Amino acid sequence: MLLAIDIGNTTIEIGIIEDHRIKVSWRLRTDRGRLADEYGVQVCQLLWSHDILRSGIDGIVISSVVPSAGRELSTMCNRFFGNSPLMVSEELDLGIQLDVDRPEEIGADRLATAVGAYHTYGGSLIVVDFGTATTFDAISPCGSYIGGVIAPGIRITMDALFDRAALLQPVDLTPPQSIIGTNTSECVKSGFYFGFRSQMEGILHQIKAELERKYRVDSETHADIKVIATGGLANPVAKDSEIVDIVDPDLLLKGLSIIYHRYQKSAAYPSKILK
Repeated sequence: MLLAIDIGNTTIEIGIIEDHRIKVSWRLRTDRGRLADEYGVQVCQLLWSHDILRSGIDGIVISSVVPSAGRELSTMCNRFFGNSPLMVSEELDLGIQLDVDRPEEIGADRLATAVGAYHTYGGSLIVVDFGTATTFDAISPCGSYIGGVIAPGIRITMDALFDRAALLQPVDLTPPQSIIGTNTSECVKSGFYFGFRSQMEGILHQIKAELERKYRVDSETHADIKVIATGGLANPVAKDSEIVDIVDPDLLLKGLSIIYHRYQKSAAYPSKILK
């Protein structure tokens, strides 16, 4: 079994992958002060809750955009599993080309998500990921990652408003009955829901138009451009949007699995399984 870990600025996603299928996954809150042993105890408890033995983990892959947490979790993998994790970076054979100015600046999470999207759905495509930031990544028909867009994330935008506006109370990100709210709570809910949705659709339309011009994709139907939504808040915003073709919450874990198995085939990967 493969232990796949994505360390984001807000959450850590952990998945157990067996025979290229996600067996189970969990989300933890990212804590920059947590130590390797603390992570180890928590991960082992999660495995125990699903009757998964540490000795059954024969590979580990990590993507991280939080260096301190990445170091601690890497230490945890060695200490608790006797296994050095594969750390995702632009230097690996990802199965996609990175056609951007500075590949080293692309977050490991965006790399994994792009790999998962392209190897699962083909090109050309756009991936919108609702995480700490809302990111849009474009992949050409031949599998080149050509760049994207980074916008403020949904949760941090909502939190910022509630922190600054004393009389506004937090609301859920659910579709309101009408865009015109009849009370303060419904007004805020409408602003967030339709604001984020309109932002997503507006950016996607512009990226699609640019891909059409660059790669001569059918401008009438967009038939050759797929839009994949992923991330923790993909469902409430993207689920019913006509421009989004697929909502796939497991795209990042799929990408980590693909990267790990590509690397395993192409290099002698040192691994010592804990007995």
